[in-house]
Amino acid sequence: MILHQLVYTLPELSLLMGIVHLGILYMLSYESARLYARVSRFWLLASIFWNIVFYDKTFSPLYFANDAYTLLFSLLAGFLAYIMLGLSSAWFSVENRTGCRYYVLVLCALIGIDLLLAASNLVALLFCYILLIFINYRLLGISYEKLPSEAAVRYMGVSAVIVLIFAAGFGFLNYIQDGAVDFSELYALFSGNTASLPLFLAAVAIVVPFLYSLGIAPFHIMAEDKAGRGILPVSHYFALVVPVALWGAFIKLNIELLAPYKAALAPVYVGFALLSAIFGAVGANARINLHRIMSYSSMYHFGVVLLLLSFFRIETDFAAFVYLFVYTLSLNGGYLVFYSLKSHGEYLAATTSLSGLAETRPYTTGALLVSLFSMIGLPPLAGFTGQLGAVSELLKNGCYVSLGIILLFLLVLAKAYLEIIKTAYFEHKVKIFDAENKTVLLYTMFCMLCIVFVSFNPYGLFHLLQDMFYVVGL
Repeated sequence: MILHQLVYTLPELSLLMGIVHLGILYMLSYESARLYARVSRFWLLASIFWNIVFYDKTFSPLYFANDAYTLLFSLLAGFLAYIMLGLSSAWFSVENRTGCRYYVLVLCALIGIDLLLAASNLVALLFCYILLIFINYRLLGISYEKLPSEAAVRYMGVSAVIVLIFAAGFGFLNYIQDGAVDFSELYALFSGNTASLPLFLAAVAIVVPFLYSLGIAPFHIMAEDKAGRGILPVSHYFALVVPVALWGAFIKLNIELLAPYKAALAPVYVGFALLSAIFGAVGANARINLHRIMSYSSMYHFGVVLLLLSFFRIETDFAAFVYLFVYTLSLNGGYLVFYSLKSHGEYLAATTSLSGLAETRPYTTGALLVSLFSMIGLPPLAGFTGQLGAVSELLKNGCYVSLGIILLFLLVLAKAYLEIIKTAYFEHKVKIFDAENKTVLLYTMFCMLCIVFVSFNPYGLFHLLQDMFYVVGL
C-alpha cells in the first residue's frame, strides 16, 4: 500500500526532482539559461507522462481525487508551461541571467497546481491556495527589479486579507462539521441548509479568493500589477498558467460544493461577470503597455466565463471551458509575438514599439493579427468556436440583456485590438528590431496553426475534451 502511494506521487516527485536538479546545476555554477530551461522542461514532461499514466490515482484519497477532469486542466497548464519555459530562456539569455530562481519557482508552482486541481477536501484546497499565493509573490520578486515598497505592501496586505477570509470560512465549516470538510460532506450540508445565512457566508468566503486571484472585478486590485510590472516570462506565467489552474479548481468547486447555493450565487456571478466585461473592455482602451492591455482583455473574457458558470449547469460549464480553452490558445499566440519584440537587446512592451512592425516582420505581425482576431471571435479562427458556444448558451437561457452587454463591450475591446493592428501595419517604423529568434518563430507558427485548425474540431478534439470534462461531479 505504501509503495502504491509512493508510485502515485511520481507526477509531483518528477517536478521535485527537477527542482533538485536545478539546485545542483546552480551549485556547480552553470550559467546557461538554456540549460536550466531544458532541465525544467525535461522534468515537466516526466511529470506530464506520469500524470497521464496515473490519471485516476492519488497518493492521499482523503484529501485528493484525480480523474479525467483534473488531467484535462493539468495537461493544459503543463502544455502552456512547457512553451513558456522554452521561450523564457531567450529572455534570460539576453539579460545575461541564468533564471534559476524563476525555473525553480515555476516547478514549485506546477506542484501546487497539480495538488490544487486534485483537491477534494477543504483543508487541501486552502493549503494549495496559500502555497500558490506565496510562490506567486516570490515570482513577483523576479518581476520587480526594485520592488516598490507600496506595491509589495499592497500585494501582501490584500493577499493576507483574502487568505484570512478563506481561513474564516474554512474554520467555521470545520467547526460545525467536526473536521469533516470533504467536498461531498459539505455538499450534503449545504443541500440541507440552503436557507442558512452563516453557511452561505462561509461558501462566499471560499468563492472570494478565486475571484481575487483571477482578477474578476471588483477584486482585480493586483491583476494589472502582476501583468504590467512583470518581466515577460513572469507576465506570461500570470496571464496563462495561473488562470487555467484557478479556473479548473473553481469550476470543480462550483459543481462539487457550491451548487446548492446556485439561486443565491447566480445573480452575484452575473453582476461581477458584467462588471468585469465592462472594466476589462474600457481598461484595455486606456492602456499603452501591451501586457496591461492583455491583462484587461483577460478581465473581459474571464467575465464571460464567469457569466456562463452562473447557470450551474454542466452544459454551460463546458461552454465556459471551451471559451477559456480557445481564448488561452489565442492569448498564448499574442505572448509568443511579444518574445519577438526586441530592440538593441531590450524587450519592448509599449504599443508604440509596434510601429512599422509589418515592414520588417510580416510573419510575426501576421501571427499577432491572427491572435487578436481569434480573441475577438472572428471566424473561422478558434475564438469563433468559443464565442459561438457562449452566445448559444446565453440565448438558450434567455439572457438577452447580458448577451447585449457582452457583445457591446466586445466591440469596445475590439477597438483596443484594432489600435494595436493599426500601429503595427500603418504607422512608420521607429525601432530597429533585433534578429528574430528561430525558436520563437517556430513556436509562434505552431500556435497559429492550432488557432486556425482547432475550430474545425480535428480528430474529434472537442468530443474528447467533453468526455474528459463531464467526469467532474460524477
